Amino acid sequence: MFRKLFCLMLTGCCIACGGGAALAAHHISIGTNPVGMALYTMGAALSEVLRTDSPDIELTVEATNGGVHNLHLMASGDIEIGFTNPKEAMDAYAGVGRYKHKVPILGLFSSAIAYQQCPALADSHIRKVGEVRDKRIGVGPPGALSRVDTEVFLSAYGVTFKDFKAFSETLPEMVEKMKNGQLDATMWFGVSPLAPLMDLAQSRDIVWLEADAETLKPILEKAPYYFLSELPAGTYPKQNRPIPALAQRYDIVARADMPEELVYRITKATFSNLEKLGSIYKGWAHCGPETALQSMTIPLHPGAVRYFREINLPGLDDYLRKYPL
Repeated sequence: MFRKLFCLMLTGCCIACGGGAALAAHHISIGTNPVGMALYTMGAALSEVLRTDSPDIELTVEATNGGVHNLHLMASGDIEIGFTNPKEAMDAYAGVGRYKHKVPILGLFSSAIAYQQCPALADSHIRKVGEVRDKRIGVGPPGALSRVDTEVFLSAYGVTFKDFKAFSETLPEMVEKMKNGQLDATMWFGVSPLAPLMDLAQSRDIVWLEADAETLKPILEKAPYYFLSELPAGTYPKQNRPIPALAQRYDIVARADMPEELVYRITKATFSNLEKLGSIYKGWAHCGPETALQSMTIPLHPGAVRYFREINLPGLDDYLRKYPL
């Protein structure tokens, strides 16, 4: 059993006329990723917003090993909501790949953008993605969502982990190795900016490897939940221009047996408070109704559908025909 490392008790601190604190009627856990990382912080921001918007909901933010772990926790009933990526959500729903049985999940909405971020030491002589062969490359720990997406990214260039010396460690560990000259480059798919990469950009001279649109075209056609984007100029120190990057959005999914009314209220509270969410954590700043389905790959929960119908979300009917319950 995993440990609950962080808990925001959304019990509504208001005092009734006769005195006494209101007790939460609904108790929900949301799976994120390790403490201090992007999805954990996004979950904490959502908790803070719900505390004001829905004081009868108690939301516990679970620090987990990430999206794959979240889906296994949802399968066992330990959490009700979780962040994951589109491919893992699709596999879990179908019960394929690493999932021996179908996980009872349905989609809520797509959230923050995750970018493929590839810093290389300037003295490594790596200037293009295809030049990582025979080099020392950090790819992330086994089971990490970033590692899965990095494999997909490299496959477009005809490169596998066997083509270089792969280091399977956490991002902070890989950055330390780069700072010490023990790694030539690191590949990480995640929300930006990432604190370890901020540290790296301040400490060493690096170059950012760019995604090539023509090379990635087969990936985009096969897996349309990916899209081409740019890491904005100034995201990291000394990064003076945008960096073309493969991207996708993290999805938020819920157990299929969550009550429709509860999912409706959480979805509505999220989209009604995007400005506040973005002020708490910038990963929420680029989310909106227009991006709600951008990287979704499974049928939507009826509670989410109810809210999206309420706001006349463009493209909803097409999505429901593509991914029917």
